[in-house]
Amino acid sequence: MQSCITAAGVLYFRMKSDLTYPGGVPVYFGAAADYDPAELGPALEQVLDPVLTAAGGVRGRRVMVKPNLLEYKFDGDPAAVHPALLLELCRHLARRGAARIAVIENPGTATAPAVVRRMGIAAELEKLGVEVANCADYQTLEMPETSGFRRLELAAEYRDYDLVIDFAKAKTHAMMTLTLAVKNLFGLVRGSERLGWHLAVGRDFDRFADLLLDIWLAVRPRINLVDAIVCMEGNGPGSGTPVRRGVLAASSDALALDRALTEWFQAGDTPILRRAVRRGLLPEIAVHGAPAPCPPLALPPPPEPELAWGVWLPPRWRDGLRRKLLSRPVADAGRCIGCGRCARLCPPQSLVMKNGRPVFDLPHCIRCYCCQEHCPVGAISVCRAPAMRLVSVLERLLRGSGIAALLRRKPRPRP
Repeated sequence: MQSCITAAGVLYFRMKSDLTYPGGVPVYFGAAADYDPAELGPALEQVLDPVLTAAGGVRGRRVMVKPNLLEYKFDGDPAAVHPALLLELCRHLARRGAARIAVIENPGTATAPAVVRRMGIAAELEKLGVEVANCADYQTLEMPETSGFRRLELAAEYRDYDLVIDFAKAKTHAMMTLTLAVKNLFGLVRGSERLGWHLAVGRDFDRFADLLLDIWLAVRPRINLVDAIVCMEGNGPGSGTPVRRGVLAASSDALALDRALTEWFQAGDTPILRRAVRRGLLPEIAVHGAPAPCPPLALPPPPEPELAWGVWLPPRWRDGLRRKLLSRPVADAGRCIGCGRCARLCPPQSLVMKNGRPVFDLPHCIRCYCCQEHCPVGAISVCRAPAMRLVSVLERLLRGSGIAALLRRKPRPRP
């Protein structure tokens, strides 16, 4: 990737031609039963060293690690990469001669140094000479014409490093079904801007997936690593249930890595992969060290029914149908502590606190699920609308009978 800064301070990016892999982009899997350093060392060597070698190695180079540090509320919280793995990754880079290592992130409600202190690894990272910092230098990027978004404002610290490691946690996500390597780069967007982007894309989840793909295309990390030793399923990405899968995975291509893991998790058609296919971005993959099949993750309710057979309905009918069928945030009054964080972080301000409890204005809710993601006690979950259950059964019957193909066809205009 090459860039230049205009007089107006806008970054203009021109993508280098991508490397081609005749057998598909390599994706490496390695087994680790837990986060014991004795397990992590060999697993990192297996999955990371081939990717580091392909990138020219790290000896004498500056390396930025961008981990998922959404928050860390308790020991082993699966909302973030595991502290033992983050520490072992930095040790691994130091042993291989990295000249400078920095952990840079932009957590949703805290700072990166604060999260690292909660993890209990701040002193060890300091001994290694690892810098820990929040994103601070934001630049506006002028995107190529092929992008769905013309300008994006991203943290520009990654431009000061020779290599960027996109270090994600495998979790479910109420909007994107899964959050893996591509989604992890959304953390480079300023916190307040994230709320704005949620508001801008509204309920168009494919458009949000396009935004994530454009961020990935702008940054294009050459080293991508996903912690799937203990994943999060259910009410992700902040309050789901930990589930052990015992795997690390890495690749030089974040989208290839996402594809391999999504298929392994049996997560089906996710918005990011669906849009990548439509845009001609999804690469073929060559999996090395493929693990045994794993049980499917318990996914959150789909944020919007497919209902492709209804797209030609008049807009008022279609919008009314979606309001009735969209999954919605629901608060558990017994668990809610009345902190009000959900209301403060709601992009459209469609959530207010009344008598110390959240009240949702569902007609104006854009289903970004920021309230659910950032609730510190997991009191908000995403639930299917009752009518949606009935429609899902109906849709399966229609698709099985072939009637759906007829309904998807737009009516011909009258002569």
